[in-house]
Amino acid sequence: MYNPQLPRWLRRINVPTLVLWGAADGIVSPEYGRAYARLIPGARFEMIERAGHHPEIEQPEAFVERVAAFLRE
Repeated sequence: MYNPQLPRWLRRINVPTLVLWGAADGIVSPEYGRAYARLIPGARFEMIERAGHHPEIEQPEAFVERVAAFLRE
């Protein structure tokens, strides 16, 4: 799952970006999400509590609320 080229590509993103991560992700720790967000200019990182690797399935209401709030901004 590791791609050494990823940092090079993430820096090229030039649109508003929200990185959502499950706080209890046992596959890819939230630290990876924070690191990805730091590589994307202006990105925001947010964690969804009581969610693992698939917050969009495990906490759909929280996921949609975060995305909707981000889009309203």
